[in-house]
Amino acid sequence: MNSTFIKAFKDVLREQLAKKNSVEIDGFGRFTVVHQGQSQKKYENGRVVILPPADILEFKSQIGGSDED
Repeated sequence: MNSTFIKAFKDVLREQLAKKNSVEIDGFGRFTVVHQGQSQKKYENGRVVILPPADILEFKSQIGGSDED
């Protein structure tokens, strides 16, 4: 692929995901931003760590899956 196309694609993908928009590439998959609220993790030694909220990038592939439309 042309490196100019890849750079432009990357820029559009980043811009749309920063706006919390999903990006779907037909026949490939969908990128989605999923918000995870604050949570906590307790270790075996009793230590508790609070994890801040975060936006996580999720990808769901359309390759090799069923042909659902």
